[in-house]
Amino acid sequence: MFTVEMEHDATVITTMDQRDEFEDVECIISDDGVVFMRQWNEGSNNHDLLYLSFQQLTDLFAAMRSPEGMFKLVNRAWADDQ
Repeated sequence: MFTVEMEHDATVITTMDQRDEFEDVECIISDDGVVFMRQWNEGSNNHDLLYLSFQQLTDLFAAMRSPEGMFKLVNRAWADDQ
């Protein structure tokens, strides 16, 4: 199960483990293309935080449907910048 919330400067996606074995994971995608992923850590009583680009997040989504190997995604909107 997941939620999608639109904030004034970001989109917040929260995924909840349906077996209730893992803490919720939040993916915060800011308007400037910066992505934060965090999950509550009971041991440290803080969030564990990942900081990545939107391109890296896109790579992760594509990798879930890819066979073993090395790949490079080419987004036509980004192609002129590369």
